[in-house]
Amino acid sequence: MNGAYYRLNIRFDLTDKRQREIVERLQAIDKKQYGSINKFVVTAVGKVLDVIGTASLTAEEVRRIIREELQEVAFVSEQPPQVQAVVPTLTEEELVRNEQSVLDDLEMFG
Repeated sequence: MNGAYYRLNIRFDLTDKRQREIVERLQAIDKKQYGSINKFVVTAVGKVLDVIGTASLTAEEVRRIIREELQEVAFVSEQPPQVQAVVPTLTEEELVRNEQSVLDDLEMFG
């Protein structure tokens, strides 16, 4: 930097469609509204940098913001759904088969 001004040269590739469109729009800006292309570019770059600055929050900053915002909030949870237990009833024949099946399985172990 030299003195009170910082000078930056920008080149636009006019063979690139997007860059050519930017040049055309810069040349067409209303100088009464924006003062000059330089003032317009400085303002535009500043706004983009402001957005980038807020978009690069760390995970801890996000946690802190969430904690601050939620500290006044009361959370109410729903009642858990009532679970109804079903006790199976086996017939006498099913009980005998079940017992025999368990005994058969135990015989496999010696």
